[in-house]
Amino acid sequence: MEPEALVCFRQTTRGTGTRRFKVYRTTAFRPVSRLADRFEKYLRRNRFPEAVHVPHWLETEGPLTSGTLATVGEQFRQFTTYHLLAVTDRDLHPFLAVPVAVDVLPALSKAVTVRIYAAADCDDNGLPAADADPVATLDTDSYESPLTGAVGEDGPMETLHVRILRAATRLAAGHDSGVAVGDPEVPTAVVPDGDHVARIDLRETAPLQRVSQHGVFVNYDHEAVPGEGLDDRRARVLRTTATSRYRYARHLWAVRNRTTQQTFADDPDSYREEVEATRAQFFADVIDSFGEAVAPFSSGVYGGAVREDTATRADTFALNGRLEIDAETVGATLDAADADYDPEYDHSVD
Repeated sequence: MEPEALVCFRQTTRGTGTRRFKVYRTTAFRPVSRLADRFEKYLRRNRFPEAVHVPHWLETEGPLTSGTLATVGEQFRQFTTYHLLAVTDRDLHPFLAVPVAVDVLPALSKAVTVRIYAAADCDDNGLPAADADPVATLDTDSYESPLTGAVGEDGPMETLHVRILRAATRLAAGHDSGVAVGDPEVPTAVVPDGDHVARIDLRETAPLQRVSQHGVFVNYDHEAVPGEGLDDRRARVLRTTATSRYRYARHLWAVRNRTTQQTFADDPDSYREEVEATRAQFFADVIDSFGEAVAPFSSGVYGGAVREDTATRADTFALNGRLEIDAETVGATLDAADADYDPEYDHSVD
């Protein structure tokens, strides 16, 4: 299954103030550092008084759609892809989509069977040999509480779950027809993971539909760490957020299986309240880790909260200042947030 990115080209008409984007899909974006260098040369050599146009060397389809950056962020389907690259007449802004869904273990346990193979036992397309034995097989029985092994703390699912959910969601939505492995009636995808390859067999689609589709975007070119390249930064954001999400997912799984008490919700009798409160804690972790790198066009109440807290309009790339959202009060902040809030249209501050 090919990784992909959505590339948004700003179509600014001089004199009107319109900030609309045309959205394209591409698989030719890795490594991002190489793509960024190519865009830097391209934008330096070209001038676009009215619009940025798609360069001929970018393998892409589309345009898929057009709209403001805020519209693109709100319509973005979490877990179908997690790369969004915004192109202006001067810069390339790379974003990683970070789903705020934390209650992901029910979907993983019910929707898919995952077989992990050694990469040496697979061909160049990631397909395992007919006689290859998986290193691990993860099905419903693998998620018995307490979680151990591959699905437990420090297991491969801690970071791999994002890519598995992406592959499964795309199969369920019909974006990919799958690969010819095993039962032809079972949609299947393969995901390389270093020295291993994960084969994902889609068993049910309903559990995936219950996973939250809201998320935030993190500009991984915003806060550079000395010695890190662009691809290293992207990997760090993905690893950090995935590990945090999975930690909360394990907590919710334990609550669901009555092996631990609810921790974050004020209502001790409501599992749904615990999910919402845990999701808020995860959001606070993302804010704490990446601060101003969180995009103002992030979706749902999460985007509304960051826009209100920093007085940043939705159709911009960076926040006006550091977020001041406290982990102890983040639940109340999100409860009070308006998903459609944009200070550009807030007449109460006139």
